[in-house]
Amino acid sequence: MAARRPLAALALTAGIVDFRIDPAQRASFKRCRRQWDFASRRGLEPVDAPGFALPAALKDGLAVYYYPGTWDWQHDLKQSLVHKAVERSLNDAGAGDLIGAAAELLDCYDAWAGTIDDFAPVKIDHDVAGLLADPADPERGLLTPNGSGVVYACRVDLLAVDAADEYWVVRHQIVDDWHDLDTLVRDEEAIAACWAWEHDYIGMEVVGTIHNEVRIDGPLDLPGSAAVEGRERRPVAQHEGSGGGRSIPQHQRVSARASRIDAVSRIDQRTAGPLRRTRIRRTRDEIAAEGRQLAAEALDMACEPAIYPNPAAHCAVCEFAAPCLAQFEGADPEPVLAARFRARSVSAQPKPRLGQSTWGFGRGAAPPQWKDRDN
Repeated sequence: MAARRPLAALALTAGIVDFRIDPAQRASFKRCRRQWDFASRRGLEPVDAPGFALPAALKDGLAVYYYPGTWDWQHDLKQSLVHKAVERSLNDAGAGDLIGAAAELLDCYDAWAGTIDDFAPVKIDHDVAGLLADPADPERGLLTPNGSGVVYACRVDLLAVDAADEYWVVRHQIVDDWHDLDTLVRDEEAIAACWAWEHDYIGMEVVGTIHNEVRIDGPLDLPGSAAVEGRERRPVAQHEGSGGGRSIPQHQRVSARASRIDAVSRIDQRTAGPLRRTRIRRTRDEIAAEGRQLAAEALDMACEPAIYPNPAAHCAVCEFAAPCLAQFEGADPEPVLAARFRARSVSAQPKPRLGQSTWGFGRGAAPPQWKDRDN
């Protein structure tokens, strides 16, 4: 069975806690070390942080839409729960005026998703973490100068399973326009999520990533009967052994494994109304290489890196533009930081959601295929 490594086992003794890296910290470190220093090392955030209410609310709605426990429920009842989740999210953010537009977009998403959804949800909004290995000695965990372990932690929007009992990391991406294919293939955050999942659930194998793009700046036309009939959909019901109802995550039906065929193409992309679904198979080498890349970056982050700016197009939308400009001019940035920024609350945690930490109850599963079990 899947041996999930408890996070408590990753912490070292003598009160030393793990050095944790998340996707946002990693992205800011690679984008601009000065931004990373302000946001991550000093833990600052703007007092009047710009709102991203609509994208956050849409992701909340999609989490409820793909909640494993209601996947096979009556459609109207399930969709009403989606609407309530969006309404609650926008009201909490003080953006109640966007409720109508968000509900309309999710109804349009639902109409189109019903034509191409060919998986069942297993877990939503699930936190996973993996202990990074030392690049110089892969058999040992990576340690910071003070002796703490280094952990990469992320939240997976959705873990899905297809009709062949293969597992996919799904990333919901709210966009103004479609990402180009090369950007999706090189999506380090998605590949790192595959690596982290497999290191948190030892023995479980993720075959690839699904990029679920929802376009908020486009027509909301509903599919016609011809569009629906012209698509071959292979729905995966929740009550089947291949759905999210299995009790052990990596258990797979013998019949499903036997039905697998070699993928004709590594990439499968479909566009349906306001959503575009890009499925990318990831090789074992690709996922393993991402873990090594994470470790190499972690070495830079944990060992007192040099802090310098990286001026580029992202400066136009950087929340730390004002103190950065002060430093460029040779002035002290501290007055600007004191007036416009505050310490980020470390106690603030996302609200818990059903489906994050529980597995369903299934049957008829075959034992996993362990690799190198004697090593």
